[in-house]
Amino acid sequence: MNAQTIDTISEFMLHAGTDYRIYDMGRGIESMDSQTFISLENNQLPAPCPRAGHAWFGIVFWNKKVSHEQYIWFVKLPIDERSLIIQAARNQFLEAVVTALGSELEKNAEKGGQLPDNPFVFTPSQQQLADINAIIRRDLRLSTREGLDKAIAYIKNPAIDTWQDLALQDIADLAAHIDQQDIAQAVNQNLAVLPVQVLTAFCSSLENTRFDDALTDQLIELFATVDYAETQHMILRGLKGSQCTDKVSLFITALLTEGQPDTECLVIIAGRHFQLLNDEALLITFCSKLIAHDPSFQLFRGVYADLVQVPTSRMGLLKLMRKPDLPAPIANAIASLYQQVSKRKSTH
Repeated sequence: MNAQTIDTISEFMLHAGTDYRIYDMGRGIESMDSQTFISLENNQLPAPCPRAGHAWFGIVFWNKKVSHEQYIWFVKLPIDERSLIIQAARNQFLEAVVTALGSELEKNAEKGGQLPDNPFVFTPSQQQLADINAIIRRDLRLSTREGLDKAIAYIKNPAIDTWQDLALQDIADLAAHIDQQDIAQAVNQNLAVLPVQVLTAFCSSLENTRFDDALTDQLIELFATVDYAETQHMILRGLKGSQCTDKVSLFITALLTEGQPDTECLVIIAGRHFQLLNDEALLITFCSKLIAHDPSFQLFRGVYADLVQVPTSRMGLLKLMRKPDLPAPIANAIASLYQQVSKRKSTH
């Protein structure tokens, strides 16, 4: 097999004899079924959660017949203005992989988890690594780590002097199993008394899980009482994992219309709760808050450039740009977008 006979990453995995799973890592970590990934590769669908001009993926693969090991590649593929994967770049990535590894991943275990240096790989943060490792172990039903037992024991009796024994991975494992009744009950009982370091890490991991009504209420109440802005930011991120979307929507709407969210809160709303901004009135309020924080419009332009990549947000943003009778600050901010585009064209 050579690079010319393989057209997609999906084909490469199948020809190599491996099972695989795809995780979208653009805005959190979301499992993606293989058929959707094939459609993305064939430009039949846009990337759902692109960021910084790329679609970001964790690709987990294994072959039970040869090894009990799982390997993971972290791949970022550039997208075009319609959020479709640029196939020439994907082909370049494939060529580099096939040249370096050949087709027999399952017989080349030492190389299997290591991609050759190329512009299409990325290194996740320590938090992302902990979260995706926890999610993979849960999804593949692998044996749990001892650290999970330690984290469960801690959350059931959170003595202040023992939290330092917890690793970031332990907390991520705990969040990944929030659907277990004993864990959910202990979290609901003790969330408010957790040290800020544990609470911050736990909330960061929660964004990649799915949790219930009771924990949603706890997080929303806690947001108003915590003393540290960083903790508020992590709670806001964590609420992405709530299954109670109506409650989260009401909370964020109130935060934007009645509160004074700081710049980081606004960036998190754009990055993690962008679907709420499909409501035109809330989008206008959101834009007004951005401009109030930065009258130079630089923040507005940056968030606009980020959100317009997201397929479900693009039409609402383009519609806003054509809307008459906008508040003057937003109209001026939109004018600055056109000026920026004109300036770029004039320099080329």
